[in-house]
Amino acid sequence: MNLKATNTDFTLYTFEDFLQNDFFISSMKHPTEETINFWKQFELSAPSNINEFTAAKEYLAALSVSEDTLSDNEMTGLWARIDTTNAHTAGSKRRKLRYIGWSAAASILLILGSFLLIENYGKHGTPDITNFAMQTKIDLPETTETLLILSEEKTVSINKKESEITYNKQDIKADEESIVKEKTATYNQLVIPRGKRSVLTFSDGSKVWINSGTRVIYPAEFEDKKREIYVDGEIYIEVAKDENRPFYVRTKEMNVRVLGTKFNVTAYEADSAYSVVLVEGSVQVESEHSPKTILSPNQMFSMVNGSVETDYVDVDQYTSWIYGLYRFKSAPLSHVLNRLSIYYGINIESEPSFSQIKCSGKIDLKDDFEVVLNGLTFVAPIKYTYDEQKATYQIVKNSE
Repeated sequence: MNLKATNTDFTLYTFEDFLQNDFFISSMKHPTEETINFWKQFELSAPSNINEFTAAKEYLAALSVSEDTLSDNEMTGLWARIDTTNAHTAGSKRRKLRYIGWSAAASILLILGSFLLIENYGKHGTPDITNFAMQTKIDLPETTETLLILSEEKTVSINKKESEITYNKQDIKADEESIVKEKTATYNQLVIPRGKRSVLTFSDGSKVWINSGTRVIYPAEFEDKKREIYVDGEIYIEVAKDENRPFYVRTKEMNVRVLGTKFNVTAYEADSAYSVVLVEGSVQVESEHSPKTILSPNQMFSMVNGSVETDYVDVDQYTSWIYGLYRFKSAPLSHVLNRLSIYYGINIESEPSFSQIKCSGKIDLKDDFEVVLNGLTFVAPIKYTYDEQKATYQIVKNSE
C-alpha cells in the first residue's frame, strides 16, 4: 500500500476529491487485503463525510458495470464527445480531473457523460437520487440562464427571469416549448441561476416554487410506491396528497417525508444552515445529527453546523418570497445581504461584523437592487459603493 495514503486525511475529502485521488481509485478498482482493511477502518470511524465516500465508492462500482455494457462503437462515440467537451471547457475555472490509466479515463468519461451512465445503470437498477445529485454536480456548466436538463442530448435554456415548467402524463411544457417525455433520461434537473426563479408542476399535481441559485433533481415520472426529489437551494412546495405514495425531499444534510402538505425547505449546500418551515399538514424531518422530528404547522426545524432546534415561527417570513416579498425580523444583516445577493444575482462584499447587526423590515423584490439597497441604509448603519472592475457592491459601516 502507498504509505503516503496513510498520511492523507480522507475525512476532509468531498465526493470530487475522492474521484481525483489515485490511491482511492486504484484500491476500489483493484482491491487488496490491505486496502480493503484500510477503507473498512475508515468506514468504522464514522467520518462526517461518509456519504461522500459511499457515493464515490458506488460511482466507481457503477463505472465497472458500464465498462462491460458499452460496445466499441459506443466507446468511440463517447471519447469523441469527451474531446469536444474538453475543447469547450479548456481554460475554464473548473478543476480538471487528473486520473491515471484506463480507470481514470473511464471515470472522466462518465463524469462528462453522466446521463449515459444513468441510461446504462438503469439496466441494473436505478441509482439513488442523492448519489446522482453528487455525481452530476461537478459537471454542471456555469450559466446565467435557467437550464432544464432532460438528457445528455437535450437541455432547454430559458432566458426569462421567472419561468414555468409543467409535467403532464405525455409531455413537458417549458414556457413555449413542448417536449415528449420519452426523450428524457431517468432523472431530470432544473438549474436556477442567481437572479432567477421558476415554478415547477409535476404530473401528480404537486407544485414547487424554486428560488434563485437552486438545483432540483427529480424523476421524469414518479415511482408507484414513492415520490422523491433532491434539492440544493430553496423551494416552497405544495405536495398533492397521495397516501399510497409518500413524498420525500432529499438534501445533502437532511430528508423530509410527507403525504400531503405545504412547506419551505432551505438547503443551500454552500451554507451551514438548513431549515424546514411547515405551513400546513405534517412532515417528518431526519438527519444524521438528530432523530426523526415531526413538525406541526408554524414550526421550523433548523440545523446550523449540526446543531438542531425546533421552534414556532411566523411562517410568512420564510415563504413570502414566492409572492415577491422578503420579510425579516431581527435577522443578522449579513444574512439579509446574502439572501439579496442570491435573489438578485448580485455580488456583495460586506464586513464580518455585520453578523452582529440585527434588522427588521419588508423588501419588495420587484424593486431594482439599488432601490432595495438604499432602503436598507435607512434601517441599518451602512453605506455602499460599486466596484465596476469586480462587478461587486461593497458595503461598509456608516460611522457618520
